[in-house]
Amino acid sequence: MDTKDVKTIGQEFSLNLTTARKYIKMPEEKIASLDFPTTYKKVRTVMDEYINIIYKMLYDEIEPVIIMKYIIRKGYTGNWGTLNCYVTLLAKNNFNLRFRQDWGYDYDYPDNLIIIKRNDLFKYIITKNPTTIKDDVIEQNFEIIKEKYAVVAVLKEVYDDFYETLMGKNPDKLDTFIAKHDESIFKCFVDGIVNDITPVKNAISYTESNGFVEGNNNKFKLIKRILYGRANLDYLFKKCYLAFQTQKDDFELSKFLEKDASL
Repeated sequence: MDTKDVKTIGQEFSLNLTTARKYIKMPEEKIASLDFPTTYKKVRTVMDEYINIIYKMLYDEIEPVIIMKYIIRKGYTGNWGTLNCYVTLLAKNNFNLRFRQDWGYDYDYPDNLIIIKRNDLFKYIITKNPTTIKDDVIEQNFEIIKEKYAVVAVLKEVYDDFYETLMGKNPDKLDTFIAKHDESIFKCFVDGIVNDITPVKNAISYTESNGFVEGNNNKFKLIKRILYGRANLDYLFKKCYLAFQTQKDDFELSKFLEKDASL
């Protein structure tokens, strides 16, 4: 069967080419086994006893926030995000209703409460560029945070030591860093450095870097994933070639699209 027939069958049954071709080439024994499907025991979830209630309330056009409050009042003790997700999916799949992702609950903090997120705190610690503006709130409260959470002080100490070692010119300081933090809570990180000690020391000793090559590799891999299963090697080459040619002054898209263009 040619590709055109496979595509027609796929369109008729809403299947992609790979799945359609798999069913077409399925042996007789496998086809016969489909008459006796395996029955699996249904796994119970925390939402089993509430799904019908949610469906009925959506059918009655009750507001989703009221539904969520009612389910919690009925004894639901699971995660709020899970309940939010179930209500959203039932509304979307059965009633074509769409809500914003976090419609079920909002975080409301007092005005006099200072909120510092872990990601922001981590960003504050690893930021070393003097031209980058740091978070003033974290700057003012960082000593209090270190006193309250000892791991933050250790993280800053380890990161600062490693940054100074890596940015310095003396690879022998790496041995000092390893000996100093080998028994700390960041032992896993130190063990990783020990396993790759030679490349890390080379990074300290030499100014050359393979960052440009690795960056291009990541770009190629991203393009390959975008085109996965939908293009041949010739088209993949053109797509990768195009990604690096558009910034050239003499690049002309019309010539590139010509079949006989010399690349």
